[in-house]
Amino acid sequence: MLKGFRFVHPVEVRFRDLDALGHVNNAVFLTYLESARLAYWLQVTGRRDLREMDVILARAEVDYRAPVAFGDRLEVGVRCASIRRSSLVLEQAIVESGSERLVAEARKVLVYYDYAAGKSLPIPEALRQKLLAQDADLSLEV
Repeated sequence: MLKGFRFVHPVEVRFRDLDALGHVNNAVFLTYLESARLAYWLQVTGRRDLREMDVILARAEVDYRAPVAFGDRLEVGVRCASIRRSSLVLEQAIVESGSERLVAEARKVLVYYDYAAGKSLPIPEALRQKLLAQDADLSLEV
């Protein structure tokens, strides 16, 4: 289990994820991170599917720490690091299962968003409380 992360999403590296050198392509890491982010959001918010998505990705930063190869089993940790009026910051880490070898770290800014109106909105208090309940023991900055 990833230390400091209460939510962990498993990932298995597939052949199609590899580049010509046999490593996972850097763009594929974003797919792993996004899959984990969506799973986190659905679990924490109680949403049932992506049609109920109410955040939009505004920024993503990834630091690559180690190469990943075919057959590696990974775990992606997700946690909320801070909540503002209409945005929040998620931190993520990808480690190799078992060895806990860190392969990538990410930081994302999400904006609470009304897709029909095409604009950001303040994060509702009920959602804020769900996020705080999920990651409260991780010294979340509010």
